[in-house]
Amino acid sequence: MRTWTAWTRTHPFEVDVILTIVLVLPLVPFALGEGGSRIDAAYQMLIFLPLAWRRTAPVASFAAVAALLAGQLVITDVPYYADVALLLSLYAIAAHGPLWARRAGLGVGFLGALLSTLDWYRDSPESSAVATVVMMCLVVLAPWSFGAYLRTRREYVAGLEERARQLERDAAQQAQIAAAAERARIAREMHDVVAHSLSVIVVQADGALYASRTRPEVAAETLETISQTSRQSLAEMRRLLGLLREEVDDGDEATLRAPMPTAADVPTLIQQVRDSGLDVRLESHGDLGRVDTASGLTVYRVVQEALTNTLKHAGPGVRARVQLAVAGDHVLVRVEDDGGRSVPAGAPAAQRGGHGIRGIRERIAIHAGTVDAGPLTGGGFRVEAHVPMQQSPIQQSPAAPNPPAPSPAEPTPPAPSPAEPSPAEPRPVRQAPYDSEQL
Repeated sequence: MRTWTAWTRTHPFEVDVILTIVLVLPLVPFALGEGGSRIDAAYQMLIFLPLAWRRTAPVASFAAVAALLAGQLVITDVPYYADVALLLSLYAIAAHGPLWARRAGLGVGFLGALLSTLDWYRDSPESSAVATVVMMCLVVLAPWSFGAYLRTRREYVAGLEERARQLERDAAQQAQIAAAAERARIAREMHDVVAHSLSVIVVQADGALYASRTRPEVAAETLETISQTSRQSLAEMRRLLGLLREEVDDGDEATLRAPMPTAADVPTLIQQVRDSGLDVRLESHGDLGRVDTASGLTVYRVVQEALTNTLKHAGPGVRARVQLAVAGDHVLVRVEDDGGRSVPAGAPAAQRGGHGIRGIRERIAIHAGTVDAGPLTGGGFRVEAHVPMQQSPIQQSPAAPNPPAPSPAEPTPPAPSPAEPSPAEPRPVRQAPYDSEQL
């Protein structure tokens, strides 16, 4: 049944041809006869003929049927069996014709009802003629109304189908946008993890190589730090890559469910960087534990990326300072270094580009914060970011005054003397060719 319905919708001309043949068949015996009935049957067949195009060309089909029925009023004074063609044409033009043709078709139908009544029932009483006209008009109005109803229903269903298709397209686009945003977020996380961890590993490996000739015990401690850093970065990479897998092994489930770092983990990060040989100190104001998870992850990654740039780009003997201040509805993050001894005093420091600073700006832009990164006049580099926090109902309640943020005018600790570090306390050598853009 569904197959037949689908075929009739996709083959309207063939269906109308079959309908026309069915209507013409009763007239065949009369057309083969003799006398005046042959002419009447042939003319009625001619009236039915335009119905074959009633849906493919509704206006032309209706016009042809109306013209032939008008000729009937001139030829004869009696109704024809073929007059039913007008009803089928009215239905077709109401269901498939343009607006002007629908209105004109209804008017032509009413006019035909009036003229046919005056022609066929001219000898009837006036009251009977009026009743006949009213009845004929109702007969004309019925198929036209049914066709208009089906047209409205068809347009309504087509609108619903188009809306469903539009919703599917919108859903697909939203899924693509979400997937692209997730890939960008994972790419930022991977860059921060890999760039920081490999920078620490390279620095530690250089220091261990230098210390292995004089103090093997220092080299052993350095190798232990390298092992810890590698394991930590591997765990973070497994957690990030686990987001791209549909199935999680039982052995990796605990690792993938491990929480992402927050602002409260910054002291641990500072200690890890300090163990790698970088002279860095942390100044914290306010409770880092009240920073929300999303903002805390951004704070952690900003500090991590800024210190990674210091490890890769600064000269030997560099000193760094990290300042965190939880002030009201945002967190102030400031990471600066003096550039090390490779930069002469008073000389401007080189720009530090690559994906690191770009990733910091992207992270801050997500929170509608601000970031300022650039070289210092006396040498060194500074990254300063304001990360807005997501206020929870508890945090929105009145609280004690926030501690003042650290002043940017505080002088950077002076660089050490240009003397070479002693073999007893080796300092790692920065590798100039090592760039985060290669990651």
